[in-house]
Order: sequence, then C-alpha cells, then structure tokens
Amino acid sequence: MTAAPSLFQRLARISLVTQIVIGLIAGILLALLLPEAAKATGFIGKVFVAALKAVAPILVFVLVMASIANHKHGQETHIKPILFLYLLGTFAAAVVAVIPASGFPHRWCSLPMTPP
Repeated sequence: MTAAPSLFQRLARISLVTQIVIGLIAGILLALLLPEAAKATGFIGKVFVAALKAVAPILVFVLVMASIANHKHGQETHIKPILFLYLLGTFAAAVVAVIPASGFPHRWCSLPMTPP
C-alpha cells in the first residue's frame, strides 16, 4: 500500500506555467482575505526579484557563450530577424517612455536661469 502523495509532490508534477498561475491566485487571495499577512510575506517577492536580477545576467552570458561555442561555420544563424526585433523593441520602449514624459512639465524648465 502506497502513501498518498504530498502537496509538494503533486505540485512538482504540474507544469511550471500552472504553478505560476496557482501562485498568483494564492497571492491575490491572500492579499484580499488577509492583507496584514500578505504584507508580512511581501519580503518573499522582494527576495525572488533580487535573486532573479542577480542570476539573469549570468544566465544570459552563459547562454550566449554556449550559442557561440556550438555554432558551426557556414550554419544559418537567422540573426537578421532577431536584430530587427531587438531594434524595434528598443525603439518602441523609447517611444513609450518619451511620449508620456513630454506631456508633463518639468520643474527645471520653469526655473529662472542664474548666471554663474
């Protein structure tokens, strides 16, 4: 007779996307039902984001190095569409940042200029 799988074992069998959705729903429910408890557990999110920021550059570096190491001479790279999407995304991000910022007056623009 086998014991019933634990909650952790059942969660480990579910796909990562489903686990993320379950975590989001659990966090939303915690914030709605027990706001003080949600505030007390907020450090978990901060630790996760800090760890992600620490690991992401290393991960990108390793992935780029592995890609370069595995490239065969004469092999098709498909870099042009990737560069195009990168430039398009960068330009779109700049537009999204500049347009709203241009609608708000800047404090330093209205300050009188004093000679040095």
